[in-house]
Amino acid sequence: MKKISLFIALLILSSSLSARENPFETTQAYNEEVARLMEIKESYPDEFENQEKIYIEEIQEKMKANSINKDTKNVEKKAKIKASELTEDKIKKLITQAQEKTVNETKKFVQELKKQEKEEIIYVKPRTDVSFEKELLPFLKFEYTNVKLQINTKYNVFKKFTLPNQNKIILDFHAKENFYTKREDLNSTNFTRITVGNHKKDKFFRVVVELTDTPDNYEVTYTNGQVTIFRLEQM
Repeated sequence: MKKISLFIALLILSSSLSARENPFETTQAYNEEVARLMEIKESYPDEFENQEKIYIEEIQEKMKANSINKDTKNVEKKAKIKASELTEDKIKKLITQAQEKTVNETKKFVQELKKQEKEEIIYVKPRTDVSFEKELLPFLKFEYTNVKLQINTKYNVFKKFTLPNQNKIILDFHAKENFYTKREDLNSTNFTRITVGNHKKDKFFRVVVELTDTPDNYEVTYTNGQVTIFRLEQM
């Protein structure tokens, strides 16, 4: 340590004498200053050591401060570099990507909703051949669609006539039955109602079929205990 301190002192002395024409040539002043420093060191060794220690500590503090400043500058430099990388074009690109992502997610959500609605809503096309059956009396049943009505009974028809002004077809059956009048509204585009009335004294009952059009547009057939009324095709 002492040799290092002496070397530093000699270095400082030599720099102060650098104005000489030949800096490597010793002078009387140089020799005297070296002798003086050596004398100070020998006379005041403790003071010389303390000064040397203080000087070294100062150098170390400066080096430490320079290191911290250097690290801080490096961090700031990196931050500036990273910020400089966000050019206007890159910022626009990031905004566009975010917007496209939002639009795609919205479209996907709407498609899912439409899919759910399609699954929940089932459209049923009305059928013209749907058949309805009804037992109006224990001995009389009927079945009908939009274009046809069938009456099934064990009794025979002995009379048929129409009431054009009222759009009705009337059928009389031989029978000895006791019942009250029955009526049934029909869910059909060509037949609106069927009514069964009893004429016990005269030993027959009457079936009245109400139509949506004049009886001339319907045809009545009778086969094996079954009466069928057809709606003729419209021209």
